[in-house]
Amino acid sequence: MMERGIEQWRPGELPLEWIQTCVAEGWVYVVPRAKELIASVTIVWDDPLMWGEQPEPAGYIHMLIVDREFAGHGIGRSLLAWAEQFIADSGRQVARLDCVRTNRPLRGYYERAGYTLVGYKKLPEMELAYEGALYEKPLTL
Repeated sequence: MMERGIEQWRPGELPLEWIQTCVAEGWVYVVPRAKELIASVTIVWDDPLMWGEQPEPAGYIHMLIVDREFAGHGIGRSLLAWAEQFIADSGRQVARLDCVRTNRPLRGYYERAGYTLVGYKKLPEMELAYEGALYEKPLTL
């Protein structure tokens, strides 16, 4: 992403322990092709760092990743739709996600997928992701 001028994460900004926890807890869902992984998404049931305490239960979508070799074929959009359905099937009526405020391409992607900007979150400890944009989408049960 950095080579393409996309401001989202820098290597080492996402703590390895957090990623390991997501995998160990079964929160990471992958799209395999033959013996390789071509996409993944992480879904958690709360996100106190970005969203704080929320009165309404929601699903929080993180790390929607598609191998660049497979980009442009709708895999990301399909995986995002799958994540939304997974969240709805859990009985939650809202999907939430976030990205770096200055990441205009990703923000546009989420907006075209039906997400609405609901606010910003300052992250002074993150050099690149100093401020996050918070998005949510109501889900049909």
